Amino acid sequence: MISRSLIAIILIFSIVGCNKHTPPNNYNNGYNYPTPDAEFYTNFSEDWDNWRMEIDDTLCVVQTAFSEDWDNWDFTYGNINGDIYTNFSKDWDNWRLFSNGNTIQINTNFSEDWDNWRIFDPSDGTIIYVRASFSENWDNWDVTVNGDHFADIQTAFSDDFDNWDVYGDLGLLSPQQRIAVLFVPLFAGAIHSQDIHLD
Repeated sequence: MISRSLIAIILIFSIVGCNKHTPPNNYNNGYNYPTPDAEFYTNFSEDWDNWRMEIDDTLCVVQTAFSEDWDNWDFTYGNINGDIYTNFSKDWDNWRLFSNGNTIQINTNFSEDWDNWRIFDPSDGTIIYVRASFSENWDNWDVTVNGDHFADIQTAFSDDFDNWDVYGDLGLLSPQQRIAVLFVPLFAGAIHSQDIHLD
């Protein structure tokens, strides 16, 4: 004869098993963020030279120094100005972000490894990795800071490289570090969109 406690356990498992489980709105790698914390987008559709970033209610303008000059970019973020440029012409593995007397290094981990980038700020020793979530998936990027997962960056719609959403707290980074992080998918997506292949 089945004991009452065993019947109670069976009933509990039956009831729990019948409940509908609704998965949360997960973004990259299962991290949960309700709304974008920042976004960036082209000034006009497919205007790859001119970008707007909205970070912590502050507008940042990022644009090529000259039309379709992919080696040289200028930015203005509040009262901060700076430049992003390659070490040598079309050396897209090695970048420098210069602002307020400080130079941040932006490099691919390995030559022409466009999926994996390393950002180093010598002013405070911060090391940031910006990596495609999957190989050659230009829509989704993961950001780690000093070894800890920090943010996810993804296109608002699949293959829509004009519009990006950022989930995570960029406010913990310096303004220049924030721009360096967002520049990686901005550049990779813009070049990829124009069939200037990064592979």
